[in-house]
Amino acid sequence: MFGEISGIKSLRMFFSYSIDDKKIVGMLKEQLEYMGFETFLAHEDLEPCVEWQEEIKKNLNMCDIFIPLLTESFKKSDWTDQEIGLAIAADKFIIPLQVDFPPYGFIGKIQGLKIDTYYLRNEDVQTVRNHLKDIAIKIFQTLRTKSKFKDDMKDFILYKFINSASYNEGIARAKLLEDFSNVTQVELSQILKATKSNNQIHEPSTARKALRKFFEIHKGNLKDEEYKDIQKLL
Repeated sequence: MFGEISGIKSLRMFFSYSIDDKKIVGMLKEQLEYMGFETFLAHEDLEPCVEWQEEIKKNLNMCDIFIPLLTESFKKSDWTDQEIGLAIAADKFIIPLQVDFPPYGFIGKIQGLKIDTYYLRNEDVQTVRNHLKDIAIKIFQTLRTKSKFKDDMKDFILYKFINSASYNEGIARAKLLEDFSNVTQVELSQILKATKSNNQIHEPSTARKALRKFFEIHKGNLKDEEYKDIQKLL
């Protein structure tokens, strides 16, 4: 389904964190994967029999984006600072998540994304999930505007949107389309085709709301019959 859209088809993220924060990172991983990113969590993705130190180094070397979760538990870990050192040496793009303290040491010059501890450590799981959804969007926006991948982010999101395989993916990726105003005629045609043919995209009500807004913005580049068809569908 990728058609004529070209560019990065995969972006891999490596999370550096304490096992004490496994649930937090797990919920953030879920949101980022809905958007289309690949993520690696050592405590979740490694088989028990695997030589885990070598696997961690391999996955860190393979990643495009390194994300440390800076909590008090992070500093107590025997491995997190070493992972930061490896990420620096491998010239990974780093997005520190600032929870209990700002970036320090080798990553001290990098501005962290602040996570509000009130929402993060709330007893209501849905409150935590909603806050981490906002953080996932901020990670995406950092990549779109400030990273070495910024010129490829539109193609990446369009490809992932077109190939959405679940309602959650369709919803998350439809919302991200709003961040791109410079959509070409070819790209618009691909988005229109995918919206009409992929029920994982056009059936969820939240995705339909985002897409109605998107096609309204770009209706000047649609034929009258195309715009009418999409209005009926959404």
